[in-house]
Formats: sequence, structure tokens, C-alpha cells
Amino acid sequence: MEDRLFVLAEVAVGLAGFSSVVVAFRRRGSDGSWKPEDAFRFRLMLESGLFAGFFALLPSSIAGLGVSDARLWPALSLVLFLYLAADLTHSWIRTRGLPPAALHRVFVSLTVAGSFMAMVVQVLNIADWLVARGPGPYVFGVTWLTTYSGLTFYRLATAPVTVSEGSDS
Repeated sequence: MEDRLFVLAEVAVGLAGFSSVVVAFRRRGSDGSWKPEDAFRFRLMLESGLFAGFFALLPSSIAGLGVSDARLWPALSLVLFLYLAADLTHSWIRTRGLPPAALHRVFVSLTVAGSFMAMVVQVLNIADWLVARGPGPYVFGVTWLTTYSGLTFYRLATAPVTVSEGSDS
């Protein structure tokens, strides 16, 4: 299971780094500024990718302290659940300042549903109910964060680029 987490860490951090470079060149206006919705998407993409990498590396760091698996996975699921809940709440608050046309309903619905599903799986792991307590549910949550970063990159890279007023292009 640790191998899967290390691969997720590599993918998440690689995606965050690569996509940051690509997006930085594509989305800036002629004056070097970002539209608020693009800055929001970029921040989501970067945060979810970096936190996915963090959560992927966290188990081996804590396990190295001698914490037993019986305590490790529920504790990690709790931390991941708290992060997902805080991230979802914080993202919702930040979207309130964006123009309504900036948010794609299907994308927003997909990402909210994915986050809720990842949160539910973490709660099931903590409660040892319906899923086998262990690393699987936690890996599911970290996989969601990595996927979320990728989806946000896709949305940022494919959202229409509007030409700034006063620009010749």
C-alpha cells in the first residue's frame, strides 16, 4: 500500500508543478494579471495537488514513529476528513466572490460530490463500518485529492480565455 501512496505523491506533486508552469503561461492577461476565477482555479489546483502529496507521504512518516496500524489508519482518515471538510467549506466561501458565469455547474457538482464521497469513506474507516479498516479508504481519499487537482487543471486549461479590454489580440 505504501508503494501506491508514493506513486500518488509523485503524481500529485508532478501534476502541481507541471500544470503550474503550463497554466502560468496560458492564463495571464496582457497586463500580467489573472482573472479572479482563473486565480481561484489555479489556487485549488495547486493546493489539492500539494496536499495530496503531503497526505500520501504522511503515513510512512508517522508509521516510522512506531504507531500501530490499528491506530494509524483511523487517525489518518480523521485528519484527511478534517482537511477535506475545511477545504470544501473554504472553497465554497471563496466561490461566493466569483461571477456566477465563472463556475461550470457540472464541474462544481462533480468536485463537490467527489469530496463528499471521499469524506464519507474516511468516516467509514474511522468507524470501522462497511469498509475494512485500514489503508484502502485513506488511499481512496488521497486518490480523490490527486484526481481533483487534475480535474481543476483540466478546467483551468480549457476554460475560455477572454482577451482583456484594450488589447489588440
